[in-house]
Amino acid sequence: MPPEVVRVKEASKKFSRSLAQMMSYAPLDVCRTIFGLDRRSGQLRGDEFWAVDKVSFTLAQGERLGLIGRNGSGKSTLLKMLNGILLPDSGSIRIKGRVGALIEIGAGFNPVLTGRENIFVNAAIMGIKRSEVLRRFDEIVAFADIGDFLDSPVKFYSSGMYTRLGFSVAVHAEPDILLIDEVLAVGDYIFQKKCFDHLESMLERGTTIVFVSHSINAVERLCPLTLLLDHGKPVYWGDTQEAAARYYELTSVGAQDTAEVPGRRQKIVHKDVGSKVVCLHDFHLLNQQLQPVQKIFSGEFIKFVVKITSTDDKIERLPRIAIRVIDPKNELLMVNIQIPQRLLREIKLNGDLTLECDVPSFNLAPGVYRLEVKIGGDGEDLHDIAVVSQLLEISWSKDIVDNMSYKGKIYLPGDWRIPQSEPG
Repeated sequence: MPPEVVRVKEASKKFSRSLAQMMSYAPLDVCRTIFGLDRRSGQLRGDEFWAVDKVSFTLAQGERLGLIGRNGSGKSTLLKMLNGILLPDSGSIRIKGRVGALIEIGAGFNPVLTGRENIFVNAAIMGIKRSEVLRRFDEIVAFADIGDFLDSPVKFYSSGMYTRLGFSVAVHAEPDILLIDEVLAVGDYIFQKKCFDHLESMLERGTTIVFVSHSINAVERLCPLTLLLDHGKPVYWGDTQEAAARYYELTSVGAQDTAEVPGRRQKIVHKDVGSKVVCLHDFHLLNQQLQPVQKIFSGEFIKFVVKITSTDDKIERLPRIAIRVIDPKNELLMVNIQIPQRLLREIKLNGDLTLECDVPSFNLAPGVYRLEVKIGGDGEDLHDIAVVSQLLEISWSKDIVDNMSYKGKIYLPGDWRIPQSEPG
C-alpha cells in the first residue's frame, strides 16, 4: 500500500475584509503567541470570515486530487496552505516529501533577473541544489521553449513565457508532491498538451498531484478524485464525475428537475453560458420498445428524446441542436448528432417543442458516457448548453466478446470474407 504523503485535518484559514481591522489584530496575536496565550484562532472577530473552513483529506503517494469550486471558494488559499505559504488558523496540515508548486504566474521570480538567473533562484526556493539544476538545466530550458529570451529580464516576458518557465522548473525539480493552480490556462494548446503528457509521466513515477482549475475537462482528464469547495467548506470529496455534476449544480442557471425516470430522478443542469432564450427542458433515452433505458449493448438502437422551450415568441426558426457524447476521460467524442439543416428550415419553434432522434446502431465501446445538449451556434448565437445527469452505460454483447478482441472508442462492424478467385 502506498505511503501517505498528505494529511489535512480540519484545516481552516480566516481573513479580514478590513485592512485596518487586520492590522489591529496582528500585534495582539503576536503578543498572545509570545506569552503562550490562546490566540482564539478558532473564532471570528469583526470583519473576519473563513476562507477555508474545516477541510480534511488524505493523499497517498501517486494519487491525484482535483480542487474545484466557484470563485472565492477557497481553492487557491488551500493550495497555499499545502505549500506552506499560509499557515492554518486551526486544524493541521502534514506533508511528507519535497513540494513543487506552480500557484501564481511569476511567483518566485525576480522581474529584474534574466530567465537563466531565475531558474536558479526559483529552484533554490524549492530546495534544489545548484548541482542538480546544472545537471537538468538543458532539459528545463528545452521544455520551457523561451528561445532567445533566456538571457532577458523576465519582466519583459509574456504570461505564457512566465508559465512555461515556471512549470518547467517545477516539474524538473522532480517533486514528491506537485501543486498546480489555474496558471496552465494561459498556455496555448500545444504547451498544455505537453504539460499534461509530462504530468502523466510524473504519475508513473509516483508523484502526488493536487490540481486546481475551473476547467472541469482538465480536472476530469487528470484526476480521478476531486474535492469540491464552496464558500470555504468541503461540499463533496470523491469521484470526479460526481464532483463535476455537483459543481454544475452550484454554478447552474435555473437548474430544474426533469420528468421521472423509473428508478432514478433525473436532473438537467444548465451551464452558465448562452442567452437562455431557448433551453433544454427535458431529455430521455429510450430503447426500441420505447422504454426508458440507461444501459445498452454497443451497436444497439437508441432513441434520444429532446424537449426544448422558448421564452421569446419572436424566435420562430429552430436553432441548431446537438447531442454531445463525452467519454470517461472527458474527451468529446462526437457533436454530429445534430438536426439536419433541412429540418431546421422546415420546423417552426413555438413555445415548447419535442424532438426525437433515432440512432439505429450506437457503436461506442464500453464505458460510462456523459451527455450534453447544445442549443444554438457559437458566440452570440449560443442559447444553452445543458448537462444531463443521467449517464449512459455501454457494454459489449456476448456475440462481440466471443468473436473479437477490441480496443478503441468506436466499434464499426464489418462483414469479412475471402473473395472468390476471378475466372481464368
